Amino acid sequence: MPDIGNPIGFDLATVLTGSGLTLLLSAAILKYGGQLQYSTPKLYGIGGIVLVVVGVLFGLFLVLTGNR
Repeated sequence: MPDIGNPIGFDLATVLTGSGLTLLLSAAILKYGGQLQYSTPKLYGIGGIVLVVVGVLFGLFLVLTGNR
């Protein structure tokens, strides 16, 4: 039986989850960003860096545990 979650070479569930997380982060920055000392572009940059670091660390964890 074919894997429906991976029809075009990447995991569709992961892409949708990541997109949803990015939209939620963007909405939070737009709504509450004015209450913080950082500007909106800086908050987007910080959020992007955090997501990249978390993704890389999770990927390394999966490789080290033999899951990928």
